[in-house]
Amino acid sequence: MGFRELVNEFSWSKSRHGKFEECRRLYWFHYYGAWGGWEASSAPEIREAYILKNLSTRQQWAGKVVHDVIAYALTLARAGDPPPLDQLIARAHTRMREDFRRSRRGEYRARPKHIVGLVEHELALPVSDAEWKANWEVTEGCLRTFYASRWLARARTLAREDWLPIDQIDSFQLEGIKVFAGPDFAFREEGTTVLVDWKTGRPRDEDREQVKGYALYAAAKWGAAPERVLARLVYLGAGEELDVNVTPAALEEFRGFFRSSVSSMKALLRDPERNLAVKDDFPMHEDPSRCRGCCFQRLCGRGKSP
Repeated sequence: MGFRELVNEFSWSKSRHGKFEECRRLYWFHYYGAWGGWEASSAPEIREAYILKNLSTRQQWAGKVVHDVIAYALTLARAGDPPPLDQLIARAHTRMREDFRRSRRGEYRARPKHIVGLVEHELALPVSDAEWKANWEVTEGCLRTFYASRWLARARTLAREDWLPIDQIDSFQLEGIKVFAGPDFAFREEGTTVLVDWKTGRPRDEDREQVKGYALYAAAKWGAAPERVLARLVYLGAGEELDVNVTPAALEEFRGFFRSSVSSMKALLRDPERNLAVKDDFPMHEDPSRCRGCCFQRLCGRGKSP
């Protein structure tokens, strides 16, 4: 059986929108300049961009560990054997210690998709021991908040047929565009589909748009009627929860947000039909101070040469 050739097709996600808003040049490197960098035969600059696009800041890393450990806890709860809190804390701590050591040694450069690499190590940013410790304390605090919340207790009582996929990214079609999405925790309850998204940072307005998109995803993938969807943002760091309105009017607002985002991205393409993007058409951010923690700063032309 032959293999289908990978094509860099245009798609949309909340994270893609975020990178576009952060810096057009960063966006180009992430979605175009790094394309094909997984191949051993790729050009050096493409390979370098691919390595760099897989890096995480220490805050992103902490968030990923929290999400993965919660997904592990929910998976065991679905099987009827939820883990104790100390097991979850130990699992996160062991993983982060190992991730840190391997990142500091630069092991991610050989296997960027599979070994955690931290921006702080790649750019040799000055991060104190107290700041690394604080990053762990945020991780631990979020896991403790999750464990004490109603959500794990609710998971324990769900019938197996009411579970929906746990923290799995998938895609659906929206107005002819492939959109990537996937709620962290989803289940059915008395004819209603409940969508829950964990956040380890502070509340942001754009978080609401993300879970509105999840409601459309639930409709496309699971046949959930939008009027029978409950969406909740759970801010584990702040210990707060926020219900998100997914009425028809709110979903139309999301569609407007989505169309505007797609239009802005495609406007910079040299050939939208072929998803062809040229680096010079994606300008650097006008504020150089924003570049300090950017993983692509050496490639984009504003930072030092690698």
